[in-house]
Amino acid sequence: MAKSGVDKAASALAAAGGVAHTAFFLMFAWRTHAGEGLLSYFNLVWAALAGVGFLSNFFGWGMVKRNRSRKYGMWGIALSTIIAAVLLVVATW
Repeated sequence: MAKSGVDKAASALAAAGGVAHTAFFLMFAWRTHAGEGLLSYFNLVWAALAGVGFLSNFFGWGMVKRNRSRKYGMWGIALSTIIAAVLLVVATW
C-alpha cells in the first residue's frame, strides 16, 4: 500500500521530534549536572518531560508505521510536538 501524504508528514515530524527531544534531554540533563540549587531540580523535571516526549514520539511513529491504531499514533506524535514546543519555550529562559 502506498504511503499517503499524511503518513509521510507524520514520519517527517516524528524524525524531527526524535532529534529535538534528544537535544532537549541532553541540554536539560547538562543543566541539571552543571547547575546548583533549586533550578537544577526544575531542569531535572524538564529533562524527564523530554524523555516522555521522546517515548510518545517513538510509540506514535511505530503505530503509524505498522498501521495499528493509526489514530492513536497520530495523537502520540501530536503530543510529542506539543511537548517539544513547551520545551523550546522553557529552553530560552
